[in-house]
Amino acid sequence: MGTARERVPALGRIDSARIFLLAALVPLGLFFALLWFGPMLYTLVMSLFADPLGTAEFVGLANYLEVLTAGTFPSVLWNSVVFATVTTVLSLVVGLGFALVVDEQMAGRDALRTLMIFPYLLPTVVVVFLWTLLLDQNLGLVNRLLLELGVVSSPVAFFSTVELAMPSIVVASIWKWGSFAFFILLANLQAIPDAYYERAKVQGASPWQQFRDITFPHLRGAILLILLVRGIWMFNKFDIIWLTTRGGPVGATTTLPIRIYDLAIRAGTFGVAAALAGVMFALLAVVGVVYFLVLEPEQEVTG
Repeated sequence: MGTARERVPALGRIDSARIFLLAALVPLGLFFALLWFGPMLYTLVMSLFADPLGTAEFVGLANYLEVLTAGTFPSVLWNSVVFATVTTVLSLVVGLGFALVVDEQMAGRDALRTLMIFPYLLPTVVVVFLWTLLLDQNLGLVNRLLLELGVVSSPVAFFSTVELAMPSIVVASIWKWGSFAFFILLANLQAIPDAYYERAKVQGASPWQQFRDITFPHLRGAILLILLVRGIWMFNKFDIIWLTTRGGPVGATTTLPIRIYDLAIRAGTFGVAAALAGVMFALLAVVGVVYFLVLEPEQEVTG
């Protein structure tokens, strides 16, 4: 009986703790649900009307049909995929390379690690200004070097040439966001026990074999996370493209976010713009589902 009486207060304390936790989390959950799903739901509703801010004529899925059948949609989608994929993959490669260098016991590693954070801390507008100045056709340092080395015979308009506009934006993006991958991978590298490498060296493993059998398996989870998070961010990226090329020249750098802005702000077709935003959300949702079902990143944690 004494034991049973002693359990009652304990259960009461547990119930009280649960009630307090629910009372604290429910308002927070409702706030974030409203913050996340409210604008999303509002956008999806807007996409069903021809002029949601005016006459609000209901047109159903007509806006989606117009978006998907537009002649510019394939090229805009392709630009978005290319920009997100190339920038994400190259940022990962650059970040991994610098992380491997800094992880080695070498002189200057602390200085290099400190320098890597600066591009990430700079506002995008500052990064755009720096790269616009570097790649300027008349005053840019890059053009001066190319001319002096004889690589080109005349200055190159990097951001104004159809073939070079997207690569130029990609380079600037990698310079700014490559450190994101660098710090995540460096943290994972430094968490690998040195005993693994010492044992591999005793067994005669080459540096490549050490990377393949020890380093990469320990980095796989971080690499998958970087690919998903940074890929989604770059697919949604608007500012660096808008500040450099406005989607030009001739639509060479027009991505889905830029096209949505053009439809909504420049053309005033908010319904069509909302429909394109809905298509963009659906594409990202499919990517997220495939990522978790096929790659199974949770196995990197539980395994």
